[in-house]
Order: sequence, then structure tokens, then C-alpha cells
Amino acid sequence: MDQQRPAVSLSRRQLLSGAATLAGAALLAACGGAAATTPGAPGAAPTGAAVGAAPAATTAAAPQPTKDLTIVSGKFNVWFSANWNVKTDEAVGNTFVEWGKQNNIQVEWQSIPGSPLILQKESAALAAGQPPEVTNTNQIYWYTQGETGELTALVNKYKEKAGGMYPLAVSSLTATDGNIISVPYAVDVWPAHWRIDAIGEKNNGKFFENYDQLLELGPRVQQPPRTFAFAYCLGHEGDHVNNLVSTFWAYGGRLNDEKGVPDIKNPANKAGIEMVVKMWQARLIPTETFAQTVTSWNNETYQKGRGLTAINPATIMGWLLVNDKELGEKTGLSLPPKGPAGAYAEGAALGVGFFKKARLAGKAVEALEFFIQPENLLKISKTVEGRFVPVYRDHAKGEFWEKSKFAELANIANNGRIRNWPAPPQPWLADVTDAKFTLSDMMNKIINENMAIESAQEIAQQQMMESYNKFVKA
Repeated sequence: MDQQRPAVSLSRRQLLSGAATLAGAALLAACGGAAATTPGAPGAAPTGAAVGAAPAATTAAAPQPTKDLTIVSGKFNVWFSANWNVKTDEAVGNTFVEWGKQNNIQVEWQSIPGSPLILQKESAALAAGQPPEVTNTNQIYWYTQGETGELTALVNKYKEKAGGMYPLAVSSLTATDGNIISVPYAVDVWPAHWRIDAIGEKNNGKFFENYDQLLELGPRVQQPPRTFAFAYCLGHEGDHVNNLVSTFWAYGGRLNDEKGVPDIKNPANKAGIEMVVKMWQARLIPTETFAQTVTSWNNETYQKGRGLTAINPATIMGWLLVNDKELGEKTGLSLPPKGPAGAYAEGAALGVGFFKKARLAGKAVEALEFFIQPENLLKISKTVEGRFVPVYRDHAKGEFWEKSKFAELANIANNGRIRNWPAPPQPWLADVTDAKFTLSDMMNKIINENMAIESAQEIAQQQMMESYNKFVKA
């Protein structure tokens, strides 16, 4: 029977024993993921749902997590990071199920809720010699380790269809050797979600134009501790890197240079760090941010109405469109605030690749070619329109994508930056983001330990170089 199973967290002992053969012991540091059910499981509540929110029509009792931490033997296994709404998860997974039915192959899909859990599961599955056939996460890392295959010919075959794919959809899935490592199916962009009613009331119906205006108006739009102007991520969870980098870009900073070498010590980053410190001192950021260990924190903080701004993929909006349409109507989508260097948002393709050592790896390219068909990707993007930008330009035409507030998402798909800008995707980034939490610790030293910014930058630079030297061949 084709089905999806809930994911479970790995214990520290299981993770250490399962991933001992993989390069980079630092990857194992992030083993504190909480147990979670799978958002796409039939009858399961969407992960990232607001605590205390009114129950949605799609919410029901969650199934018990399975004890199987690897793959379902004898089936074609598909793993992907949760979309934070049931409809999109099911559309992605069931596309592979349909391919399986046409080819007499049983397909099992899992929607796994965020980092670091999915990296832990992949590491353990690979160490056990039983990886899934298809995955959509940590692909640049696994590709550089020789674990996943390249898909250049397949993507090139389809990238000009249906008006052509957004350039960002292809470039963000291209490795440093020029090979395309994944089949793109959507462009995931990171807009600022903001409360039109609360912020717009104080700013002529507009979002904060720049960080200085955020500092000026933020105290007037919030009512702490009930509400805060900005659910800004600073904890040991993956979203903190985006939030910080978005601010650094606004002040001319960056994570790394054009060659992909870490550059957190770049002097331009200091001004961005100073702005984050000012937001903290003005009490615009919820005080619990440093204690967070799951990427759904800012989703939930916004969905509960406690955060009035959150920079995040449109998983927030996708959840609202399904579960809280009233708050969705009150939510605007914009570029992050401007700084002296401008306003920039992150964007990258969601794509699926394959593990070469999977039992049915020989069928993976065939499955991915079925998946990438324009008509199949259109069905996925239509399930919750606005969850992400369709990968094909023709699918992002019409009033919804060109005239509504969702036009900002298409704008970011056209002009967004990948996280490793100005370089291609880098294999060391997962270590920094999901294992060491280097930038979170840097900000903790500055804000909570009163360390000088330059000193904290230097420590972070050293730690990032350790990751770089471990994963990038000289």
C-alpha cells in the first residue's frame, strides 16, 4: 500500500552510531531535534500550526510515530522537508505515488519537519547503507561527498519549457563543478510577512521602509510581552542564518566571498550586527529567541499573532491560507527592510535529487523526469497557490502572480539571492547552519556576553574556516 509515514527524531546514541562513518563529526552536534509527526500524514495536524489557534478543518489527531528510522524495505522512498501544510505535502508525495502506479512500483513518501532532524535521518540512513531513493535537502553537501548523482542533462531538457524556468531555480541547484544536482519544482523565497493592520496603521498602510524606520515605529506598533514587532531568529535553528544574512546584505555584508570562502569578518557585516543589537535593545525581538531549537518558532510566533513581522519562506502564508484565512488577509508580503546597500531577499529552488546507493536508484531519474513535467508541477503549485513561486514562468502569469500581494514573491524569484551569494551553493554551509550554529553563537556572545563585535566576528570566522577546510578540497 502506498502511504506516508510520520518521521521521528533520533536519539544521540542512535545518531552517533549511525553516522560515525560520515565526514564531519560536527554534523552530529545538532542532535536535539524534538520528536515530530509528519505534516503530510493523513489526518495529521500541520506542523508549524499556531499553538492555541482555532482548530482547522485539516487538523485531527496525529498518528503515533513509527519506530523505523530508515527506509521502508522494498519500496521507492521519497523524503522531503515539510511544506508546513498538508495539501502541498500530499501533492508532492502523491506525484511520485502516481509515477509508481504507472510503473508497478510502490512508493513511500515522508515529509520531515525541518532541520536538524532531516540531516540526522539522512546521515543515519546512509551510514546503514539504506538511503532513500529521492531527497530534497542537504544536496550540495551530499553531492560533494559523492552520495548523490547529477541531473544536468535532465534539467537542461526541461528548463526552456512552459516559458522557461526562473534562472534562480537552476543556478541555486548548480554545484561548484557546474553540474546541476537536483530537479527544481518550485522557487522558495523568503519575504517579510507583516501585519497590515498593526504596522500599516502606523505607517500609511506600508511595511517598514528601512531598518531605521523599524527602530522608530517598532515600539509604537507592538505591545510586549503580548506582541513584538519582529520575530527575528537568533537561536540554534536554521532560520537564524537567513534572518541575519538578510540584514547583513542590507548593509553591504555577506557570508562568504566570490570564491565561497567564509567572510563573516567582513567589516560591512559589523553595521548589520549593530542594527540587530539595536533591535534587541529596543525590545523589538521576543526575548525567547535565543532559546529556540526548531525552525518553526518564527512560523508559530507569527501565526499566534505574537510576532508582527517574520522573514521566512511562504510556509507561513501557506499555512495561513489553509488554516487561518482571516490572519492571511491581514498579512502583507514584502522585501525585508532596506539598509544603505538596499533591500534583498533570499531565494532558491526546492528541488529533488537521488542517492546513488539507494536500492532503486536506477529508477530515480525516470521518477524525476515524471515529476518535472510542467503539468505535474502546475498541479503542485496550485494546491496552495502562494506557498511558493512556480518553477516555470508560464505558471506564474495572471492576476494572482502579477497584481496581488503575491507578486512580491515572483519579484524575489526574479531578483533574489542564494544564501551563499556571491558564490554558488557551498557544501560547508550545512555544518555552520545546522551543526555548529556559528552565527547564533556569535550574536549570543555580542548581545548576552557583551563581547566586542569584532572579537565575536573573528571567532565566528575561525569556526567557519574550520568547516570550509573540512568540506572544501584545497
